[in-house]
Amino acid sequence: MQKVLFVLVLTASLFFKVNAATILIYHHVSDKTPKSTSVSTEQFKEHLELINSLKLIVVPLTTITDAIKANTPVDNNWVAITFDDGYHSVYDNALPLLIQYKFPFTVFVNPKMVGPSKLYLDWDQLAELAKHQGIIANHTMAHENLVQDGLTDEQMIDNILLADKIITEKLNQSHKLLAYPYGEYDHKIKQDLKKLGYVGFAQHSGAVNETSDILALSRFPANGIYANPKTLKAKLNSLPFNIKSITPSDTKPESLNPLLQVSLLNKDFYQSQLACFISGSGKPQKPEWTSKLDFNIASNNEIPKGRVKYNCTAPSISHSGRFYWMSKLWINL
Repeated sequence: MQKVLFVLVLTASLFFKVNAATILIYHHVSDKTPKSTSVSTEQFKEHLELINSLKLIVVPLTTITDAIKANTPVDNNWVAITFDDGYHSVYDNALPLLIQYKFPFTVFVNPKMVGPSKLYLDWDQLAELAKHQGIIANHTMAHENLVQDGLTDEQMIDNILLADKIITEKLNQSHKLLAYPYGEYDHKIKQDLKKLGYVGFAQHSGAVNETSDILALSRFPANGIYANPKTLKAKLNSLPFNIKSITPSDTKPESLNPLLQVSLLNKDFYQSQLACFISGSGKPQKPEWTSKLDFNIASNNEIPKGRVKYNCTAPSISHSGRFYWMSKLWINL
């Protein structure tokens, strides 16, 4: 009987299909800019070489979002490269390497901040990026915080539409892709984005697939303390949890011990091996399983001020050496 059960479990694991695409987020590509949001030119080249060595395929960001919107499987080898804010170093240091490797990429810009400037790109430079497989997308007009800046619904919608209008006029591109400034959003903002037909990009970590939230897609940071190629390799090989729902949606916590509730569609890992890591805590924290596919996690201690993440990982049963990975970003001001 035990042998039969073992065979059944083994057979089920072999046929467990999981699709995973990865989106990377960068800001500066320079060793002269703030380290927390920067990757050196040499490190960036190492990242591109790592992607090549893993035989991954760098695709336009829209290739991934089109698949998710159509509820069709993403390819396990897909990776998308994104840059937030449109800094000058993307043109100076990243573009020559992206051309060399023939990789497409996306730059999220704020039209009010577009140059001429020592810090930000100008429209001519953005046009040059567009000639070399660059998607130029929306990051709001002037990097407004859509949660904290007190914008009304009407003001926020006008802001997003105006930014898209200017990008279209200047570059003839309109992709309806929005990267939330600071990675901050709430349920109301997501619903407004849905009405506008946009895709939203956040700043929490994890791979994506057709079950991912199209209004808050996760991206792995690859700059600052996250620039190490060894840890980046694990992220590029990560798998997304097949998620039914996550509550709450908002990045602003309702308490200093915020409760995260996750409901899965299915799972390919043992409950006992799911571990969650909370920013500022050195030890992993075990979640509370409320059913076979539902778990809760809340910080045992009050979360500190600033940006706090709950990162949850579990080793895959059917894909040896690969880990499921998801995170929740809290912004406690």
